Amino acid sequence: VELRAMAMVFQNFPGPVNIITDSAYVAGLVQRLDKAVLGHVSNETLLAVLKLLWLEIQKHHYEYYVMHIKSHTTLPGFIVEGNAKADALVSTMVLGPVPDIKQQAIASHRFYHQVYRALKHQFHISNSEAHAIVAACPDCQDHHVPIYYGTNP
Repeated sequence: VELRAMAMVFQNFPGPVNIITDSAYVAGLVQRLDKAVLGHVSNETLLAVLKLLWLEIQKHHYEYYVMHIKSHTTLPGFIVEGNAKADALVSTMVLGPVPDIKQQAIASHRFYHQVYRALKHQFHISNSEAHAIVAACPDCQDHHVPIYYGTNP
């Protein structure tokens, strides 16, 4: 997404341009790509975007400046505020709407496999909801210990 956006900047702004990105990878790549030779890239989509960006940089006859800023920082200033707005726009387009809290907890557990206590505290869900999420995970079946209230198993 960021590489394609960078190519669009060079396509739509033919004059001198200052570019601010929160991707260190993209900032470093753009600063070096004008002198680079593209080699073998196994991902065809990535290769197409890299070629497009390389061609746009070669066609660009004016100076450009690429600046990297840290993402998700709380520092004051218009650059950080603009980055936050751009991130919000891109995340809704790429990721779609944010799921509800329980769906976020399920997705988080699928990736990190937290214990129920961590899910409960991180997502502010009930004990029973957190236990149900852990119990439903096929990867955690060997580690899940059911709780029996009032009986000694």
